Amino acid sequence: MSERSLMYRYALFLALFASAAELRAAGFAADVATSPVDAVIPLLDLVLDADEGTARECLGIVTRAAQNGELSAERLAALREQLGPRLNAILGSTDHPLRFDAALLATVWQDHEATRIARETLANPEAAGGARIVALQSLIAGSDEHAFADAQGILNDGQNAVDLRQQVLGCLGRLESPDVATFVLAKLDDFEPELRTRALELLTQRPEWSAPLLAAIADKRMSKDVLNLNQLRRIASFDDPQVKEQFTAIYGALREGRDPDRERLVKLMKNFLEAVPGDPHRGETAFKKVCAQCHKIYGEGAEVGPEITLNGRNNWDQLISNVFDPSLVIGAGYQARQLLTVDGRVLTGLPVEESDQRVVLKVQGGKIETIARDDIEEYKVSEVSLMPEELEKQLTKQEIADLMSYLALDRPPSDPAAKYLPGAPAPKR
Repeated sequence: MSERSLMYRYALFLALFASAAELRAAGFAADVATSPVDAVIPLLDLVLDADEGTARECLGIVTRAAQNGELSAERLAALREQLGPRLNAILGSTDHPLRFDAALLATVWQDHEATRIARETLANPEAAGGARIVALQSLIAGSDEHAFADAQGILNDGQNAVDLRQQVLGCLGRLESPDVATFVLAKLDDFEPELRTRALELLTQRPEWSAPLLAAIADKRMSKDVLNLNQLRRIASFDDPQVKEQFTAIYGALREGRDPDRERLVKLMKNFLEAVPGDPHRGETAFKKVCAQCHKIYGEGAEVGPEITLNGRNNWDQLISNVFDPSLVIGAGYQARQLLTVDGRVLTGLPVEESDQRVVLKVQGGKIETIARDDIEEYKVSEVSLMPEELEKQLTKQEIADLMSYLALDRPPSDPAAKYLPGAPAPKR
């Protein structure tokens, strides 16, 4: 690439730089993964001399591509050889504004000083939660031998925020060690409801983690109803004889499509809810337990499925149908995808991006999973909603009544102006 061409691309890069979305539109992220390294390195080198914000965003794009496996081992080695000296100079300057950003990338290729900085950040309770998480992601991508132990330390410390520990659990999906299942299963009863939900999502992503989980269920150490239908479908998809035998012994054959009996259940639930009044204040707790992993309401929860403050709750009948028969009508953009990675991990989520280079899914809990196309062995569109059926198995009958009373209000229950949807039964007095 000529110097003039390179400078033109650099000028275009700066002109378009306003957001990560515009960077992708300009093709920069694709260039990092697919263009000749000799063409990309000079551009990266130039950008490091740009303003701090531009340089940070550009380094972030390269780092995320490296963390997610979008860069082949050969490309990563070439980046290290040609860009490494420049990053080493940044790492050697303790007051350089890009030091941590450079460390995140260099940690992936196992630079000693960069890894030290990443581990120091991860272990620092005063560091921002986002910085600790990206540090862990780089350590895992760089196969750091201490990453799992450091993650365990964060999960064992109840003083750490629930949100931080949720994200740490999400990061562990990239590991392949059976020790992950041993640790998470042992901690399951100690976790808050939000963490327990995320932990079960993690344990059902790999057959070697699902096997001890199924054993615990078979031994009656936990209820078979602890897993939702999406998690059961993932386990049923594993091509592992032991897991298949365990699964069949507990659950039998699993239905793939929508359950036609859901319409009958909707009627039964409507009659039940008219007879059993709910408490909307307690319903907020039930919402956080089973719904907030995918839905946001009144500013709380994760945005995976639709934001339901103003959607899907026009009247009581619609609300009951959406909750107890979620696959009856699947809105545009909410048809789930399931993929199998080459290392045996199974993920279910909603598509954020589907390109020749990568698939980006938003999974339960709001976590974004980016998988390089070369790392995907199977990829299919689900016939059913990402929102699992059989919610009634995840809650007690009173919790169901409380949840539905909470969802039937047009405002939070603490708001004196809150009113019930047309047709909704009276609340508990």
